[in-house]
Amino acid sequence: MSTYAPDYLNRLNAVEHNFARFITRIPGVEVTTDRAAVISALTPTHEQVLQDGGISPKMLRRAQQVHGNKVALVGDIGCSFPVEGVDALYCGGKADCCLGIYVADCAAVWIYDQASGSRGLAHSGKLGTQQNIVGELLQAMHKTLGVNAADCIAVISPCIRPPHYEVDIPSAIKAQLTKAGILSENIIDSGLDTAADTQTFYSYRIEKGNTGRMLALFGRKPE
Repeated sequence: MSTYAPDYLNRLNAVEHNFARFITRIPGVEVTTDRAAVISALTPTHEQVLQDGGISPKMLRRAQQVHGNKVALVGDIGCSFPVEGVDALYCGGKADCCLGIYVADCAAVWIYDQASGSRGLAHSGKLGTQQNIVGELLQAMHKTLGVNAADCIAVISPCIRPPHYEVDIPSAIKAQLTKAGILSENIIDSGLDTAADTQTFYSYRIEKGNTGRMLALFGRKPE
């Protein structure tokens, strides 16, 4: 099985205990317009990737993903999942939980604080980007955990891009990350277009909704 740890996640995975993955299209899984059904079909593989990284699937923390800009602090215990009404999750550096965001053209954005080990993961599609979800996430991480943007690394996942989409989502995200204080050299864009390669990725637009979901993961391997 692929490790689903592409090169654009190398800086995150080079840090001891970090577990950053992007699970792309899974061969042999039938897609459907029913989001819940397709996620159920994909879950065994998604859970296997977690287990291969030494992380129990019960430690997965997910957001409801409503295309808004609300964020939530999560941890090893404390609330039900998926967290209702939010599109980004974050946790402290010692939390063993694993953050998870589903995408199928929208961008997933990993944020890692090199000083404290705090982690964030955002779902930033057209509407979330318009509402500056990554800026809201960084503000929450600063207010709650004392995270300084200048200490952070950010990674933008494969997502739909021009000419397949009228909005340049990753360029807008990069501008927002820079405005929030992340150094340009610490912003990594995968540069990959989900709509240009449906052999590798799921694309909601190209497949007209009859598609699956990729899963972005950001966790901490147990010591």
